[in-house]
Amino acid sequence: MLNANETGNYSLIGIVMFISALVPFLFLSKFGRKKIGIKTTKKLNILILALVVGIIFSVILYLIGQVLYGISYENWYQYIGKSYNIPENISKQSKRTMFFIMAVTGMIFSPIGEELFFRGIVHGSFAKSVGEKKASLIDSTAFALTHISHFGLVFINNSWKFYLVPALI
Repeated sequence: MLNANETGNYSLIGIVMFISALVPFLFLSKFGRKKIGIKTTKKLNILILALVVGIIFSVILYLIGQVLYGISYENWYQYIGKSYNIPENISKQSKRTMFFIMAVTGMIFSPIGEELFFRGIVHGSFAKSVGEKKASLIDSTAFALTHISHFGLVFINNSWKFYLVPALI
């Protein structure tokens, strides 16, 4: 991720997330997929509630960024949006195509790949040796550290900057 921030080329991140989302279906048995949390639910209402709560928190996070930091690079959404290396002279159709590819990757494959990796593989690997609670702390910490590259450790004007408050938020 840090290399993508430096170069503005996020294609490798998209490929890694796409592969991460497919790997469990290619290499794990039904038992293995169930073990890392891939299973059907009969509680559709809980799934819908989780989606609504996720949308609400996303809007709140967006508003916090806007109120505290406006259009500065300390606003994580501004930084992420400006970090993509989109050529200025491309057509509107090409921009729409790029947006669609990035949005699908970012909203579908990235979260699925991340959840399977952190909550499934990392958590499952540590749970046997240190227990469920400590494994949760380990996978949550790894997840948080990975995402500091969006929220606090940023590459601007050919140098790295660390913004503590955005990283904590």
